[in-house]
Amino acid sequence: MLNGAEIVTRGYSLVASIGRWMHDRIVRAVWWRRAAEVRPILPGVLWVGLLLLLSGCMGVRDLEKPSRTAFTQLLLSQALERGLEPVSLPLPAGATILVEAVGLARDNTFTPDQEYARQVVSVHLARQGFRLAMGGEEATYRIKVLLQTLGTEQAVQFFGLPPLQSIFLPFPIPEIALYKSVAEKGIVRFSLNVFERATGGMVSSSPWYEATRFYSQYVVLFLVSFHLTDLEFAE
Repeated sequence: MLNGAEIVTRGYSLVASIGRWMHDRIVRAVWWRRAAEVRPILPGVLWVGLLLLLSGCMGVRDLEKPSRTAFTQLLLSQALERGLEPVSLPLPAGATILVEAVGLARDNTFTPDQEYARQVVSVHLARQGFRLAMGGEEATYRIKVLLQTLGTEQAVQFFGLPPLQSIFLPFPIPEIALYKSVAEKGIVRFSLNVFERATGGMVSSSPWYEATRFYSQYVVLFLVSFHLTDLEFAE
């Protein structure tokens, strides 16, 4: 037979077991109830998370683009080289010349484009056998290159859905182009005027030389892309 102490001990154990069982049942009931409340909105939560993830991917900003791309520089330089192909001067072979270049510029400043044109013309004339005045050497003739234009023109054609940014969406909608073309053309127009340096008298004045180069990019059905150009590349 059990004594009084053992009966009390077993009684406490039974009460504790019943308490734990009731606690577990209550916790499970509360958990299932909360799960039932959350379950209908769970797909919406998942969609919101997916949209936030996509917005993090699609919201990446483009890297800063240079003021002149490599293709733009090629259009200008190769247009100038093409324009120089027919150029020749009615001067004695081996004559010493000094080349200057002037063009339209803001505030009458000498631009890097004018300097580049001067150097290209100098090299072209040196290949024809003329000597360039160097290191303070006196030139017999002064060549003035008048740059009427040395620049690019761009034309864009687009048919489709332009990029959109809405306050109702957490991410921008990218451009969807059914057809898009971006055509860029380099244009040069110049003349060469020859002066005798000792007297300042004009020896000759050339006609206006013109030349162009183009580079066009195309996108069809927002997947197929290609380009057309008359630029020359090293093989």
